Amino acid sequence: MDALQTFNDTERAMADAFLELMGVKPYGKVTVKELTGRCNVARTTFYRYFEDTYDLLEQIERRLLDRLSLYRARKASSKDDRAGKPFESMENWFETGMSLRPVLGPLMGENGDVYFKERLQAQVRRELNAMMDDDRAPKDRLRPYYVALLASAHIGLLSYVVSVEDGSQLISAHDMAVIANSGRAAYYRCTEGAPPISDEQLFGGWRKMRDREVGVHDRPWCVLP
Repeated sequence: MDALQTFNDTERAMADAFLELMGVKPYGKVTVKELTGRCNVARTTFYRYFEDTYDLLEQIERRLLDRLSLYRARKASSKDDRAGKPFESMENWFETGMSLRPVLGPLMGENGDVYFKERLQAQVRRELNAMMDDDRAPKDRLRPYYVALLASAHIGLLSYVVSVEDGSQLISAHDMAVIANSGRAAYYRCTEGAPPISDEQLFGGWRKMRDREVGVHDRPWCVLP
């Protein structure tokens, strides 16, 4: 999965060089001269596509934000198989994030753009609110706290995933979705006044399959695989 697939070959070469340099120095200190020298592109060619390195960074981040959309409401797209399916959406989000590790690593690392993580978290919060709207959760005083908890879980897990150097230490996107979903499960199963919600809507189709495999029908929500 290529986050920069909408770049042409020349743009992609410059974006790759920029991300490589970001791995060794703060993005604000990367110059056009060293960037173009690294990818063997003329400076005039760089300015044909980008105003400066900050413009290049913005275009990279915009594409990543598009790819890292967490949730589409049921009404948003009848053609999207994940629309209105929270758990499946979370699982897909982590799967996408894992596939984007080569790009997200330098961007979310110590030399990356802190503002990008803030933008991503704001986007995740908006989409989590849409998710809770679909679940008919009340807009009460508790809701923003649960949204903050869930958003922090998603961003925190993604930040950790892109920083892991040994790929063998990574867990699956499914297991990360289970972890991130635990706060949502706590809200619907343990909070007085939370609306009733089915196991399928809360845990996705995997829960029914899992219970069938192990012969459990009344499994407590907090027992994770």
